[in-house]
Amino acid sequence: MSDNEKTYDLCIVGAGFSGLVLAIKLARAGLNVCLAELNRVVGRRILSTGNGRCNFTNSRMGSEYYYSDYPLDFIGDNHEELEDFLRDIGVINRALDGYYYPITNQAKTVREALENEVNALGIDVFLDNRVKDILKGDVFTVVTHRMEIKAKRVCVASGGLSAATLGSSKFGYKMATKYGMTVTRLAPALVGTVSSDINLKELSGVRALGKVTYKFHSCQGEIQFNKDGVSGYPVMCISRFIGLDELNKSLGSLEIDFVDFLNEEELKNELKKRFAHNEDATILSSLNGIANEKVIELIVSLSRIYGDTRVSKLDEEDIDNLVYNFKHFIVSLKGTKGFDNSQVTAGGVDLAGIDLDTMESKSTKGLYFIGEVLDVDGICGGYNLTWAYTSAAKAANAIIREV
Repeated sequence: MSDNEKTYDLCIVGAGFSGLVLAIKLARAGLNVCLAELNRVVGRRILSTGNGRCNFTNSRMGSEYYYSDYPLDFIGDNHEELEDFLRDIGVINRALDGYYYPITNQAKTVREALENEVNALGIDVFLDNRVKDILKGDVFTVVTHRMEIKAKRVCVASGGLSAATLGSSKFGYKMATKYGMTVTRLAPALVGTVSSDINLKELSGVRALGKVTYKFHSCQGEIQFNKDGVSGYPVMCISRFIGLDELNKSLGSLEIDFVDFLNEEELKNELKKRFAHNEDATILSSLNGIANEKVIELIVSLSRIYGDTRVSKLDEEDIDNLVYNFKHFIVSLKGTKGFDNSQVTAGGVDLAGIDLDTMESKSTKGLYFIGEVLDVDGICGGYNLTWAYTSAAKAANAIIREV
């Protein structure tokens, strides 16, 4: 399909969450907008968010939940605005400890609601169109492998490098460079890690609560162990730093605290109390309930104690070893599971080249960047979709004011 004779107010490259939000807001204001999308369906990546449940925002919101090479003081709390936007297009939500999901518990609910609104507004959507270039003359020309689209303005909402099977692309970074902007280092984020640590064989399949630390970065939650790596909420939240160190060939190790609810002195007193309660008990039975069963077995083994040892036989050094290994379990790393297995890209178009009130390129009037393509990534918990919405809303408000 070709629409060369029409000149749009805005052409949006990418019909993901941020692109769809922007298109809807502008079309409601009466602007003539279109979307050019690589995939054959809009919002395809939305289906994979929140493990298919689409955790789209969080009541705990602010710049402290995001990372960038640029100061993020401009990020505030607009989670209620996002809730209202989705509710207006038919997405009823539910909150679980501050995490917001569609009440259906299905990401497809959000994707289909956005698609339905785009259709209701009569927005032109050019699917299965791989954008190859953006040319600037009197107006912009968006060149795809099928057609050329004329527009007074262009917004790049093409995402990052994560999840190649869902349509990730380097396009946005190439366009930023072409128009005089810089791109920071790129690494997979919200991704599991890879390890050949021999101890993982003993923990394969285990889900255990604890605190994970990588160098100066820590997070608490449920840790998931596999024979070839470690993942789970706390690992994914700090994985961007592992990915960046992998680029620099400066990988460190993970340190896991399996008893993070007690400090070392408190844990030592807890163990002594348990051992004194029944001196004839075996160490494994005496430690029951302090951590996952397989974790206890491995910690006891690493402390060079047999599992059937009577606690009356333990000395001060044995207790110190147990405390240390519970609180400082080390997992060596080979890196992350890469972009294809990551949920978001760390790094992106440098915010120094963006007007953060309008999301417009400082170097090129009429060229905008929103969403994951920018150097902003959040931890797990709905923060990245909230950023997608926030950046789209900023661009929409600015364009509507200008028009």
